[in-house]
Amino acid sequence: MPIRGALEHMIAVTYGFAYDGVVKGFGPYEALLAEISSFVARAAPPGQNRRVVRVLDIACGIGNVGLKLAKEGYSVVGIDAIRHLIAIAREKHHAAALPNLTFQHFDIARDVLPGAGSFDVLISMHTLYWHAEPERLLAGCRRALRPGGHAVFLTYGRPARVGRTFREVRERDGGLAALRALRWLVPTAIFETFRDCDHRYYSASEFHAVLEAAGFEVIETHETFLAGLSRLAWVRARDDAGARPEER
Repeated sequence: MPIRGALEHMIAVTYGFAYDGVVKGFGPYEALLAEISSFVARAAPPGQNRRVVRVLDIACGIGNVGLKLAKEGYSVVGIDAIRHLIAIAREKHHAAALPNLTFQHFDIARDVLPGAGSFDVLISMHTLYWHAEPERLLAGCRRALRPGGHAVFLTYGRPARVGRTFREVRERDGGLAALRALRWLVPTAIFETFRDCDHRYYSASEFHAVLEAAGFEVIETHETFLAGLSRLAWVRARDDAGARPEER
């Protein structure tokens, strides 16, 4: 494995082990998970058993999103390109003993995904801003969804600068909320300092455009998380995998 790849792998695994301690009980993170869950619920017709709704969580890390959605009744598959993170996620899955949740070692940008074309909902939580091949990543996401399936894409719109974000949270929500935000901001800043990858921060128009180009119809977008650090897009996979209505 090249040195850069090996270093990235080590840093990701280290952060994965520490991640639960950073986000467990952290209000803004819990609110973000609840927001994701509310969008997934839109894909379940009223009165339908949630177990028939198939959800794919890409770059799932240690599996927090998948665990939450599986506990809510959805059938969830979490995938990640880092094998050791999948091992951690599986251990958490084993402890939860949920038959509707599995974790698999896959890179959706490169590997052929079992069940591609059959997922109802896809979750991509802050993957686009660091992934080396965003176009291939999005192409894999589009292939994973059934025609008309939906996805939640989250990406950072700007760096999580500790000082700037602290001040913005304080102005919006008060000093106590700003102090609590340091729990996530400081370890994240350290992680990003040592991480050797090209960060990509989309403007709202760029985010919209890259999703449209990949074959998604953007239904809703807005800023979310700490002081609007993240951009969220709720999208639908176009049936023709790319052509706009006027191009059909």
